[in-house]
Amino acid sequence: MQNLADAVLQYLWFLNFCEEEELSLDASVKQIESVIYEVKSSFTDEERRALQDAARRSLASWLREPDRHGYTPRSLLTSQQREFLEQIAEGHFSGAPLDDDEA
Repeated sequence: MQNLADAVLQYLWFLNFCEEEELSLDASVKQIESVIYEVKSSFTDEERRALQDAARRSLASWLREPDRHGYTPRSLLTSQQREFLEQIAEGHFSGAPLDDDEA
């Protein structure tokens, strides 16, 4: 789980301590690409499964049945956010799954 913890810490560090001008679309894309690279190249199978499980838990939380007051966050989850979580839950960490020849 060390790779997973390191990636999360690195990402949180960036978000907490970056300068305002660093928090641009380009910087965000660079961070996303960095995390995806780490997941694909350094994470153990156990760490990838933990990430998939986290995505499943998050998706279940977003899609949960209304509580006794009728509240559910379902309507706040965009289709893009839902697809993002579903892809990770299925083990596709950067869009469509790779062909077996490319893996």
